[in-house]
Amino acid sequence: MLARFVIAVFATLLVVAASNRDDVAAMLQQSRKDMEPSQLQMTQADSWENMALGRLMLKVKEECLSSTQLCLPALIEARHGVWPYVQAELGKELKPYEPRSFTADFASTRLKDEVCHGKTFFLLHVWKAVGWGAMQNLGKLAGTYQRHNLEAWHNDLLAEDCQNVSHPSTFTFVRNPLARFISGYAQLEHYHQEAMEHRKNFPPNPVLNHLTGKPGSVGRAKQFLDRFFVDGVLRDGHVRPQSKFFVKPYGSKCFLAVDFVGKTENVVEDWKRFLESQQCHVITQFNLTKGRHENSIGTKQALADAAEIGGASSFVELQSAAKESMEAQLFQGAYLRALCWLYLVDYVMFSYDLPRGCDHPHMLHIAHLANISVSDS
Repeated sequence: MLARFVIAVFATLLVVAASNRDDVAAMLQQSRKDMEPSQLQMTQADSWENMALGRLMLKVKEECLSSTQLCLPALIEARHGVWPYVQAELGKELKPYEPRSFTADFASTRLKDEVCHGKTFFLLHVWKAVGWGAMQNLGKLAGTYQRHNLEAWHNDLLAEDCQNVSHPSTFTFVRNPLARFISGYAQLEHYHQEAMEHRKNFPPNPVLNHLTGKPGSVGRAKQFLDRFFVDGVLRDGHVRPQSKFFVKPYGSKCFLAVDFVGKTENVVEDWKRFLESQQCHVITQFNLTKGRHENSIGTKQALADAAEIGGASSFVELQSAAKESMEAQLFQGAYLRALCWLYLVDYVMFSYDLPRGCDHPHMLHIAHLANISVSDS
């Protein structure tokens, strides 16, 4: 059964499609249509509260895909709307940690006329969704790229940088929410172990210092999950809902509405579709080997021994064990359904089917409104 669940989690990596500028517009148009009262056909078993939550999810989709100032308030309202369900699944009373203004980072480059009409591309970096790979491929296309941050005190990306540019276009990639959560947890364990070995300067999440048990163990994964529903493990970007990356930072004068949303599971084809949508003269092949986080280079048996993973030949096995232990916990049911409620905005916003087991009647009704379904595998 565990094998079936693992297959279910990652099967979506082979079957989903993406959205270009026209797709985003179509998504918004469909959201508005779905929100019309005439489209909300309720059964007697459905409550008015359920109806309101479904319409709220569609509002989140509309506001956040448009990157408006109403995105964050809608996300906060949605978090409070799903929280009773999260508590019911976990069997405990928890205070909902609200989404906050988040400072996303971007990469930008201006392409030559002979490459793409002198256009300026902005890439919204959604963590754990082929972000680094997209940056490297953007650099390959243009010859170089710059990284930016929207906060004014970083003095990186100011209003004039994103408004007074030649033909700006903003794109990003997202990922299946559950697969991304599992990968994000494994990445945090990776950083934690590297820090313990004093091999990297990337600051590890301090919460992992207080988790007990072997890295990659089921018990340790359970502790991480319990903490995640308290504070998102200090609101770490590796497991933060992807919808939060679309929030416009408070006070920012730099408005970058996302024109194209591709999917990691279809990145090669979506990269090509994006460049074609921009009518570029040069269409490069997306290189899947670029931008990958180093997981195994220089981390052979010594690090595996430090992690107490018997027989591991490289750090890849630590990450593999971390993923498997997290999957084992999610397979128990309650954690999986609680995560589905918390990440429901992402499933709706980016049109991902819910994983098998996330079949609460109210959740299914919301999925129906959003034209998504539950995976049957």
